Amino acid sequence: MKILYVCTSTETGGAETALRAQALAAREAGHGVKIISLKPLGSVGRDLQSKGLEIISFQMKGRLRPLETAGVLARLVQEIQDFKPDIVHACLYRAIQLCRLAKRRAEFTLITTPHYDLSRKNYFLRLLDRALKDADSVSCAESYATAEFLKKKQKYAEEKIRLVTNGVRAEVFHPNEQRAVQEREKWGFAPQDVVFLCGARLSAEKNHMFLLKSFASVSAKNPHVKLMLAGDGPEKEKLAAFVREKKLEKTVFFMGEVSNMYPLLLASDAAILVSSIESLPMFLLEACSCGLPAIVSKAGDMPRLVYHGENGFVCNGQDPVLLSALIAEMAENKTLRKRMGQKSLERIHKYYPAPEQIYLQIYQEIQ
Repeated sequence: MKILYVCTSTETGGAETALRAQALAAREAGHGVKIISLKPLGSVGRDLQSKGLEIISFQMKGRLRPLETAGVLARLVQEIQDFKPDIVHACLYRAIQLCRLAKRRAEFTLITTPHYDLSRKNYFLRLLDRALKDADSVSCAESYATAEFLKKKQKYAEEKIRLVTNGVRAEVFHPNEQRAVQEREKWGFAPQDVVFLCGARLSAEKNHMFLLKSFASVSAKNPHVKLMLAGDGPEKEKLAAFVREKKLEKTVFFMGEVSNMYPLLLASDAAILVSSIESLPMFLLEACSCGLPAIVSKAGDMPRLVYHGENGFVCNGQDPVLLSALIAEMAENKTLRKRMGQKSLERIHKYYPAPEQIYLQIYQEIQ
């Protein structure tokens, strides 16, 4: 079988990480694989390239005007006609809509997985999605929240929707106490330090400023509580300025864009993600698979993965006093962290297996 993956971006992110795992699994299963990145190749794209997968970039930058969109669409149609895939699997909004438009000019079977919160798109973009949705052969939802929105708000045909939740490979992300000691030493953390890790793009919807304001009050009382921010993005300078203003340079660390989160997860004691917009983030799945407790906001499927008081805490994403209290409670109670971390392992293994084989089964069913 020949499978063409089309994704808006190949930067480090949840959708891109899922794409990498799926493309590699498809090749391992003996299928022909090609990948198109609409935007310039990012770290995930370069990693796939280094592993020998065929990947090309359309070098899209910023918003497309109508004439540019027509040009990109024409190139996409040509690539599809040349490759002659049995399946086209599109991820992220722009790639999905372009593939749907391409179906008007070429014959192929289309699977889509959004990997974003469509409810946050503006009215016109939601309307466009609704108008083009019937081009999908199967519309996969990576979270319960996404599935419900597609069905109830976007009026997707229920028989076309498949719930294929994001998941994680336990053989890749798992606890390793010996290596954890080495990773903590590598980053200069003392045994008494309690390290929180946030893995997310430094953009407004990830709510980093809210996190930093809450963390500052905890750090003032307990300098052994540390915070690593793994990711890059447009908010970085503003966040860095706040860290300097509050003199948090010795407790808050900007790790930059991270292509492999595993070493940082091993060096951490807990995960934290308080986004205002989420679906089911890969970072959180990977953290739970490494046996970490987590503090999350009420966004997307995060409260389904993290049960308040069981394997972490859930906050409303707006009350800095509450978040500070939750961080402090988790930081001060090692027994609580260990118990919650074990619960994270149990939940991830039971409910969130890696989805690659499920997708491969869907490909076989509909080709």
